[in-house]
Amino acid sequence: MSRSIRSKKAAITAGLVALPLAFSLAGCGGGSSAAQSGNAGTAAPLHSLLPAAIQSSGTLNIASNVEYPPFETFDADGKTVIGIDREIADALEKKLGISIKFNNISFDAIIPGLASARYDMAMSAMSDTLERQKEVDFVDYFKAGAGILRTVENPKKVATLADTCGLKVGIVKGTTETEDADAQTKACEAEGKPAVDVTIFPGQNQTILALTTGRVDVVLLDSTSGSSVAKDSGGKLEMLSPYMSGPFGIVFPKGSTELQKAVQKGMQEIAADNTYGEILKKYGQEQGAVTEFPINGGTK
Repeated sequence: MSRSIRSKKAAITAGLVALPLAFSLAGCGGGSSAAQSGNAGTAAPLHSLLPAAIQSSGTLNIASNVEYPPFETFDADGKTVIGIDREIADALEKKLGISIKFNNISFDAIIPGLASARYDMAMSAMSDTLERQKEVDFVDYFKAGAGILRTVENPKKVATLADTCGLKVGIVKGTTETEDADAQTKACEAEGKPAVDVTIFPGQNQTILALTTGRVDVVLLDSTSGSSVAKDSGGKLEMLSPYMSGPFGIVFPKGSTELQKAVQKGMQEIAADNTYGEILKKYGQEQGAVTEFPINGGTK
C-alpha cells in the first residue's frame, strides 16, 4: 500500500487572512481521503461476507513461516514478503476490501497460534491432512507432494525413500515429513535394517544448511519448495520426484466458517478472472493449480 505526501509551501505575501481557509481546505481533504478509503473497503465485492469483527478492523492477520520459496520468502531488503502466497493475498485484498498482514513465526507455532486466536488464518504451504483437520480447517488451493532433496554428489546413493534406512535425514519441525520418516523407519525395521536417523530443525533454512554442510544426508520437504531451493543452489542440490502428493491449504481456526467461506469465494473469483493462474505461471508452478477450492479436502 503506497502513500503520497503532499508538500506545503508557505506564501509570505498571502497574509494571515489566508490561514483559516488553508486549514479548512486541509481538513476537508483529510476527511475526504478517509471516506474514500472506507468506501473502497465496503465496496469490495466480497466485503460483506467477512465476519463483522474483520470488517470493522479492516485487517486479516496471517501467520506464516516466511522461508518457503516460492510460496513465501523475504525480498533482498529482508523485510518485504514476496512469493505465491503474498501475491494471492494481494489479490484477495482487492476482493475482500481489507488489508492482509503477514506475521513471520516458526512453522510449528502456526496451528497453536490459530487455536489461541492470535491469528485469523495462515498461509505457509501447509499440507491439508486428516490429522491436522482435528485442530484447524483448510481451504485447499494448491496440489503438491513431499520429496527428497539431496546433494548432486549424492554420496549415499539415495534414490527413493526406502534408501534412507540408517541415514541422517533433516526435517522441519511440525511438518508432515516427520510422519513419513516414522513410517519409513517401521518399514526399515521390518526388513531388519536400521531406523531413519531423523534430525528436526526449527526452520527450512537451518535444514538446508545442515544438508549443504554434511550434517544430514538428505532432507525431506515439500517438492515445490524443494525444487525452488535446488534451482537457486547453483547446481549443488537436486530435488527428486515426489514420493507422495496432496493438497496445500490456507489454514483457519477450527469452526471459523464465515471467514473460510469468504476466502473460499475469493479464491474462486481470482481463479475465474485468471489472476490465480497468472500468479502460479509467474513462479513456474502451473502444474500445482487446482480448479476447485474445497474446505478440508485432504483425505490422508
